[in-house]
Amino acid sequence: FTGYATCCLTEGAGNAADVIGYDGPGGSRAGGPFVMTLERDSRAIDVAASHLRIMSEYGIGEVAAEEACKMRGENGRVEETTEDSILTTYRNMVGCELLRVTDALATVEEISRGDGEVQTAPFDIVFVDADKTRLLDYVEACVTSDKLLKKGGIIIVDNVLWKGLVLGSSGGDMSQAAIDKDEDGLNDKELKKNRRSRKLAGLMHEFNSAVVEDQRVEVVLLPIRDGLSVLRKR
Repeated sequence: FTGYATCCLTEGAGNAADVIGYDGPGGSRAGGPFVMTLERDSRAIDVAASHLRIMSEYGIGEVAAEEACKMRGENGRVEETTEDSILTTYRNMVGCELLRVTDALATVEEISRGDGEVQTAPFDIVFVDADKTRLLDYVEACVTSDKLLKKGGIIIVDNVLWKGLVLGSSGGDMSQAAIDKDEDGLNDKELKKNRRSRKLAGLMHEFNSAVVEDQRVEVVLLPIRDGLSVLRKR
């Protein structure tokens, strides 16, 4: 919850602009190299906005790292952000908007339908790291309309292997005996966390099984870190 993914995508948008020789105006909702991120948690917004402002002013080198380090430690301070829309620019070319929302999926669906307050040009990439119970709804919003994600665009979904537990859900030993053995010796807090992880792993398995059968997308699952699924919209 630091804005790291947004910073990475912003840097990537700049690199992509360099590759294609982009020399137009700075990116915005209307077009050009532009990243929009949706967040509802106020603390996460404060931290992400601070990092994005540092990136905007200092870039991504050692000086930027030193400025970011000042936010940490006993004397560290993260400035409170009250705006609902925080705009920054990277390299005077890549626009980035951090948007405060109450329901990210509802905003995404509004963009897909074209009937909400947030109007944008279609994106090339949509990165989804959100409520695991609603991931298929995010994919549906991306593929049912070209207003949100252009045809041939990419959807990237995070955590699709969920700490490796998805492997158990998809064919490993999920018998009660195996579960009891895994939970043996855990205290109440650890037991609750373990059962929540198993439940989320089951949801991620259902998601993986559904998208691989969806003829509207091509899917590649990358078994790195917590698992990434890359879906290409046909």
